[in-house]
Amino acid sequence: MNSYSYHGSVDESLIVVGPDGRGAARPGNVGAPCDVTLTSRVAEFNDLEQLERELAHGDVAAVLMEPALTNIGIVLPEPGYLAGVRALTRRHGTLLINDETHTFSAGPGGCTAAWDLEPDLLTIGKAIGGGIPAGAYGLSAELADRLLGRADLDLVDMGGVGGTLAGNALSVAAMRATLEHVLTEDAFARMAKLSERFEAGVRAGIDAHALPWSVSRLGARTEYRFASPAPRTGTESAAVGDPELEDFLHLYLANRGILLTPFHNMALMCPDTTDQDVDTHTEVFAAALAALAG
Repeated sequence: MNSYSYHGSVDESLIVVGPDGRGAARPGNVGAPCDVTLTSRVAEFNDLEQLERELAHGDVAAVLMEPALTNIGIVLPEPGYLAGVRALTRRHGTLLINDETHTFSAGPGGCTAAWDLEPDLLTIGKAIGGGIPAGAYGLSAELADRLLGRADLDLVDMGGVGGTLAGNALSVAAMRATLEHVLTEDAFARMAKLSERFEAGVRAGIDAHALPWSVSRLGARTEYRFASPAPRTGTESAAVGDPELEDFLHLYLANRGILLTPFHNMALMCPDTTDQDVDTHTEVFAAALAALAG
């Protein structure tokens, strides 16, 4: 696991790098059946040395990670990092799983397609269903062949993905409509341009007051952090959080008709977002900074 990088509540994945550099349970994870370090290892994002050290134990079945961190604020991969992760996992015989739940904002195929990545598995969430409960996963042809070649594997009742909601007709219809008509190549291209416009507006406000803040963008998603330069790991990103300042900005914006995501300072463009929407945020954000400065 990368520290602070998973979108879900699987106990084994709620692990972070502690102050001593060793794995520890993520704060707030109560009721776990066992110490998370019994089942999981953890490494910081953008730290290949730490990842190699954890893989060297020889007991890691899979590395579950985002191609760019998002759940603790956007943390972009440094040059060569993702290629290094792929090389290390292959060398140690470890599967690589790309969690594209949020990084789907990078384009129709998420970061995996946009950056030509080669994970063994890919997971994606309800965005492909337009918000209707849905999810999907993909496997490399090599891994699929390995699984299907197992004569002892029961893919219907024991080893597959089944249950009451698997293949739910509403979810399948929502996914088809979303992927065919909403999250298209053209829509992503327009959303990315709007996100660039949003990023420029936020950056202008920050620069106007010489604030030690930074802005990061991942396709249609843009987020600003109270740190400069931008954090390079999940732990660094968590450390620069300022709940009181976030609450002020969110409330200031909400009182003027703008609702940001209720965690972090994130804005995700959608197919119906307009230039005027973005420019309105730029104006109100600038006013909020002026109020803080005053």
